[in-house]
Amino acid sequence: MSPEVVRDLPNGEERAEADARMRDLLSRPEPGPLAERLALLHFTGRRTGRAYTVPAGMHGLGDEMVVATGSAWRWNFRDGADGSLTWRGRISPVRFTLVTDAEHTARAYWELYERYGEAAPRRLGIAVRGGGTPGLVEFRTAVARHGLSLVTVVPTTAADTADVPDSEKERTRR
Repeated sequence: MSPEVVRDLPNGEERAEADARMRDLLSRPEPGPLAERLALLHFTGRRTGRAYTVPAGMHGLGDEMVVATGSAWRWNFRDGADGSLTWRGRISPVRFTLVTDAEHTARAYWELYERYGEAAPRRLGIAVRGGGTPGLVEFRTAVARHGLSLVTVVPTTAADTADVPDSEKERTRR
């Protein structure tokens, strides 16, 4: 049996509890070593206008910072959206953009999977079912079938953030 890559995250109450714990931990001024790879994304829902704070894993790909996700909130970034990012105890204004190139997304997941080794499934929110090690073909299928996606995170310049209060540019407060 060949390997299959699928999304694998806790559902319902368990996920809500884990997200609440991560929001609490990552919003602290000194969040600890977990804040090296996890961040809080702050954004406004494009249809609801509701403010969201979502914990997510940060990944470096070349000169890009990305979030790997299959969650529905990714659609808020389809046309790009301004927001902020709490990472490493600091809040910074950023631009989030959903990557729409399926091939780029599949190659990025494959690269991250190879880089993270045994920790890859947990860090990427996936599981590998069946035998063997997944390759690019399996990640292409997962992108198409399970909605694995990337969101780029680009810091905005001082000119772009003229309307952002200084308090949001400083260290987070408890």
